[in-house]
Amino acid sequence: MKTKIAIVGTGGVGGFLGGELAHYYTPGDPEVEIYFISRGEALRNIRANGLRVDAQTGSFVAIPTLATDSAAAIGPMDYVIYCTKAYDVESGIEGIRPCIAPHTVIIPFLNGVDSVEKIRTLLPGNEVWYGCVYVVAYIVEPGHVAERTNGYRYMFGDPEGDPVRQKALATLFERAGIWARWMPDIVRRVWDKFAFISTVATVTSYTDRTYGEVLGDPTDRASLLALLDEFQAVAKALGKELSEAISDLVVQQMERIPGETTTSMQRDFRAHRPTELESLTGYIVRAGERAGVPTPTYRRMYESLKKRL
Repeated sequence: MKTKIAIVGTGGVGGFLGGELAHYYTPGDPEVEIYFISRGEALRNIRANGLRVDAQTGSFVAIPTLATDSAAAIGPMDYVIYCTKAYDVESGIEGIRPCIAPHTVIIPFLNGVDSVEKIRTLLPGNEVWYGCVYVVAYIVEPGHVAERTNGYRYMFGDPEGDPVRQKALATLFERAGIWARWMPDIVRRVWDKFAFISTVATVTSYTDRTYGEVLGDPTDRASLLALLDEFQAVAKALGKELSEAISDLVVQQMERIPGETTTSMQRDFRAHRPTELESLTGYIVRAGERAGVPTPTYRRMYESLKKRL
């Protein structure tokens, strides 16, 4: 029986991973079928010309088994790899219910840590695994994505998930030459990444300054460190493990990135688009309230940013 995988969202994260999968597991593959759930101009271009991927290792065009905006058109999947914005989770899951059967595993590769919780609430009978991704990938134009990472990484897993199925998916990725690994310590890895994206997205959006400007300004740098202290206190209260010296690791990672870099949430605020404020900033404020942990810096920035929406 074939393994059926649906990629929901063909932007940078989903387009690159889905493109790599469809490039290897081409239509007619005897073991694996790859489906894209997309919409709008991206869907039209993929149907007409395939998904164009400019990767660090070379450019190619990927043709899925089917590209569609209708989950009913593809039927039940074995795995659904969910790659939209975090604020689209509830409406997005409702839209793909026709391809979710009792055996379907959902893996969200999204910013934040609340997506797994939300999807498990919506689909209590399904396995929902954690996903963590480090990739610089973006839309060149609809149906055309570029990957420019110095060593991308897709990681997934769930301590309570079926280990046989987790290993099977890892093997499927490995066979295709894709760096996507099953990680037994995935929860710590997800929270380590969240420590970075939550604090950095919050401070850059609040100040509307670049990585280099935040690090180079004593006041902004102190605000970043205050956010990291509050983040660690909330994580500890929630029983979440973080890597040792996580604050130093976050600052060091920022220092390795070009100083003119901005965050996606910051760019969304600038462009007056929907933002991931609730998942990246508001989540820590609310979690702190529930745990009795004060988060004054987070709260100040969160309340200010909410007024800009």
